[in-house]
Amino acid sequence: MRQLIFSTGNIQKFENGRAACLQAGIELLQQKLDIDEIQGEDSEVIIRDKAKKAFEILRQPVVVSDDSWHIPGLKGFPGPYMKSMNHWFTPDDFLHLTRSLKDRRIILVQLLAYYDESQQKVFRQEYTGELLKEARGNHNITSQAIITMPGDNGLSIAEVYDRDVNHAAREVSAGWHELIKWYQAL
Repeated sequence: MRQLIFSTGNIQKFENGRAACLQAGIELLQQKLDIDEIQGEDSEVIIRDKAKKAFEILRQPVVVSDDSWHIPGLKGFPGPYMKSMNHWFTPDDFLHLTRSLKDRRIILVQLLAYYDESQQKVFRQEYTGELLKEARGNHNITSQAIITMPGDNGLSIAEVYDRDVNHAAREVSAGWHELIKWYQAL
């Protein structure tokens, strides 16, 4: 079985990737690294830098991910700063911020980047979800209680994780399937 290293400290991101890779006969190994991420509003610049830094530490092929969440009703806020927002805000804080929005869309820009000694490849997927009007589910990550994504039948992301569904089959795993198809052709 081929192996691939995924540098992430986020267990949910790892489990999503692992489930997709297992279906393709690839063992995904988690490697937590302390990488200083550059800050900015261009997610692709951020992930390319992150992948390069992970490769420089590990000295072997590696995959990294970066999610950016854009709320059109808030002019794209928080964008690549959602991770920070999840540390600062509670679900109620998010609900107060978005309560009066007529446009309740939230757009997930999901990036995966592969890096080895000879190449770097970025995979990009966009999904349009919806902001809920109440927090639902157990939430290790604050925003997951107030967002529902396509194909999740109106469940919050937190509720999806509570039910331990087949993550590889979720619509938001398409980026992993694209990366796996490309990786198998290497």
